[in-house]
Amino acid sequence: MATTRSPMVVLGVMVFAAFLPLIVLWTTTTDLRSLLYFSLFALYFLVAHVILPGWVYLDANGRESDAALTWTIITFILPFIGFICYYVIGQPDAPHRVETGGTDASIKR
Repeated sequence: MATTRSPMVVLGVMVFAAFLPLIVLWTTTTDLRSLLYFSLFALYFLVAHVILPGWVYLDANGRESDAALTWTIITFILPFIGFICYYVIGQPDAPHRVETGGTDASIKR
Protein backbone atom coordinates (compact mmCIF):
# COMPACT_ATOMS: atom_id res chain seq x y z
CA MET A 1 0.00 0.00 0.00
CA ALA A 2 1.49 3.32 -1.07
CA THR A 3 1.68 6.14 1.42
CA THR A 4 2.12 9.86 0.86
CA ARG A 5 5.09 11.39 2.61
CA SER A 6 5.67 15.03 3.44
CA PRO A 7 8.12 16.63 0.98
CA MET A 8 10.01 18.21 3.90
CA VAL A 9 10.52 14.82 5.55
CA VAL A 10 11.77 13.32 2.29
CA LEU A 11 14.12 16.27 1.76
CA GLY A 12 15.41 15.99 5.33
CA VAL A 13 16.12 12.27 4.89
CA MET A 14 17.91 12.93 1.60
CA VAL A 15 20.11 15.64 3.14
CA PHE A 16 20.89 13.38 6.12
CA ALA A 17 21.74 10.53 3.75
CA ALA A 18 24.12 12.86 1.90
CA PHE A 19 25.83 14.11 5.07
CA LEU A 20 26.14 10.74 6.85
CA PRO A 21 28.87 9.24 4.62
CA LEU A 22 30.79 12.52 4.81
CA ILE A 23 30.66 12.47 8.61
CA VAL A 24 31.89 8.87 8.69
CA LEU A 25 34.71 9.70 6.29
CA TRP A 26 35.61 12.80 8.28
CA THR A 27 35.81 10.93 11.60
CA THR A 28 38.07 8.23 10.17
CA THR A 29 40.51 10.62 8.53
CA THR A 30 40.66 13.68 10.83
CA ASP A 31 40.34 14.73 14.45
CA LEU A 32 37.17 15.44 16.46
CA ARG A 33 37.60 19.22 16.25
CA SER A 34 37.11 19.02 12.50
CA LEU A 35 34.07 16.81 13.02
CA LEU A 36 32.55 19.43 15.33
CA TYR A 37 33.14 22.14 12.72
CA PHE A 38 31.56 20.01 10.00
CA SER A 39 28.59 19.10 12.21
CA LEU A 40 27.91 22.75 13.04
CA PHE A 41 28.11 23.64 9.35
CA ALA A 42 25.65 20.83 8.52
CA LEU A 43 23.27 22.11 11.21
CA TYR A 44 23.53 25.66 9.84
CA PHE A 45 22.88 24.41 6.30
CA LEU A 46 19.82 22.42 7.34
CA VAL A 47 18.29 25.30 9.28
CA ALA A 48 19.21 28.16 6.93
CA HIS A 49 18.78 26.51 3.54
CA VAL A 50 16.19 23.78 4.09
CA ILE A 51 13.96 24.51 7.09
CA LEU A 52 13.56 28.31 6.79
CA PRO A 53 12.79 28.36 3.03
CA GLY A 54 10.52 25.33 3.46
CA TRP A 55 8.64 27.03 6.25
CA VAL A 56 8.20 30.20 4.18
CA TYR A 57 7.01 28.19 1.17
CA LEU A 58 4.45 26.21 3.18
CA ASP A 59 3.16 29.33 4.93
CA ALA A 60 2.92 31.37 1.73
CA ASN A 61 1.11 28.53 -0.07
CA GLY A 62 -1.23 28.09 2.89
CA ARG A 63 -2.10 31.79 2.65
CA GLU A 64 -2.49 31.47 -1.13
CA SER A 65 0.23 34.01 -1.87
CA ASP A 66 1.08 34.67 -5.51
CA ALA A 67 4.74 35.20 -4.59
CA ALA A 68 5.35 31.98 -2.62
CA LEU A 69 8.18 30.81 -4.87
CA THR A 70 9.78 34.27 -4.95
CA TRP A 71 9.84 34.52 -1.15
CA THR A 72 11.22 30.98 -0.95
CA ILE A 73 14.09 31.85 -3.31
CA ILE A 74 14.84 35.05 -1.39
CA THR A 75 14.87 33.10 1.88
CA PHE A 76 17.19 30.48 0.37
CA ILE A 77 19.67 33.08 -0.90
CA LEU A 78 19.53 35.35 2.19
CA PRO A 79 18.38 32.87 4.83
CA PHE A 80 17.72 34.82 8.00
CA ILE A 81 17.19 38.23 6.39
CA GLY A 82 14.73 36.79 3.86
CA PHE A 83 12.83 34.96 6.61
CA ILE A 84 12.45 38.14 8.67
CA CYS A 85 11.49 40.21 5.62
CA TYR A 86 8.80 37.68 4.67
CA TYR A 87 7.19 37.85 8.10
CA VAL A 88 7.46 41.65 8.32
CA ILE A 89 6.50 42.81 4.81
CA GLY A 90 5.71 39.81 2.62
CA GLN A 91 3.18 37.79 4.57
CA PRO A 92 -0.31 38.12 3.05
CA ASP A 93 -3.21 39.13 5.27
CA ALA A 94 -5.23 36.09 4.25
CA PRO A 95 -5.83 33.46 6.95
CA HIS A 96 -3.72 30.33 6.75
CA ARG A 97 -5.61 27.46 5.09
CA VAL A 98 -5.19 23.91 6.34
CA GLU A 99 -6.80 20.92 4.66
CA THR A 100 -8.54 18.65 7.17
CA GLY A 101 -10.16 15.51 5.85
CA GLY A 102 -11.03 16.93 2.45
CA THR A 103 -12.31 20.27 3.76
CA ASP A 104 -10.47 23.54 4.26
CA ALA A 105 -10.30 25.08 7.70
CA SER A 106 -9.13 28.65 8.17
CA ILE A 107 -6.75 29.45 10.99
CA LYS A 108 -6.43 33.14 11.81
CA ARG A 109 -3.22 34.19 13.53
